Amino acid sequence: MSKLLIHSICLLLCSVNIWAEANTNQFSLKVGAGQPFDFIWIKPGRFVMGAPESDKLAEADEKPQRLVQIEHGFYLGKTTVTLGQFRQFVQETGYKTDAETDQRPHYQGGHGWNATRHRFEGYYPQYTWRNPGWPMTDSFPVCDVSWNDAMAYCKWLGTKTTMKVRLPTEAEWEYACRAGTTNTFFTGNEPASLQGYANVPDVSLRRETREPVDASTFSFDDGYAFTAPVGSFKPNPWGLYDMIGNVFQWCADEIPESPPQRVLRGGCYNQNIELCRCAARGFGKTWSRYSYTGIRVALTP
Repeated sequence: MSKLLIHSICLLLCSVNIWAEANTNQFSLKVGAGQPFDFIWIKPGRFVMGAPESDKLAEADEKPQRLVQIEHGFYLGKTTVTLGQFRQFVQETGYKTDAETDQRPHYQGGHGWNATRHRFEGYYPQYTWRNPGWPMTDSFPVCDVSWNDAMAYCKWLGTKTTMKVRLPTEAEWEYACRAGTTNTFFTGNEPASLQGYANVPDVSLRRETREPVDASTFSFDDGYAFTAPVGSFKPNPWGLYDMIGNVFQWCADEIPESPPQRVLRGGCYNQNIELCRCAARGFGKTWSRYSYTGIRVALTP
């Protein structure tokens, strides 16, 4: 895990010298006949993490902003893990996800879309990573996976390389998501600036749910009511796709509660504008799985 040197920021942000170089190094990991795993090298640097006091959408745990140092570089998945890549893991290991093995009453199965009732529902046995309720190809992001599932996936992928395979910390994630920017979104401060860059809760989603478009919804139509194939939208300045939107991404960090929770970042095709901000934090128990929870992998040389 990267060491974080966190300093309190009492001065105006404009006085802070933020260092974050553009990243050009890429790495591709080929596992058998499956889809290659493409990674972007994220150089060390420092950035301002969290939301400013002026951000009316921010939660208290996103404040105050602080200067964070990422001391060591790392590789980060160019996209989230795809359905095809996760399928390869399952076929090789016989792994069963939490949605497939949880036998607790009311927790059997996963979360998904009921097209007949035009609503999301769960947990139900018919919903798993194989079927969240809409058709997918192997280029779609895997979803309905828990933090436990993500860790098992990392352990398997770690047997295919000499590098350490892990989930990013949330500081690493936000650093990579912002990619040298300091705005609400890496595209600017206005929600509309994300058009063409992210699959977010928008007009197309509300058309399926038969709900009105309101202030919590992006005003544009990105063409996908649910998940979209990874890389369908333009990348952030460091060449990373779907850092915002499509599916939430599990991070390594633990929230010390009883039971402990883990951090989710990035927002998704569902939910609202608030959760699609660079600083937004989501949380879930280690076994939680939804049709909008996915995986992005980090590698440590």
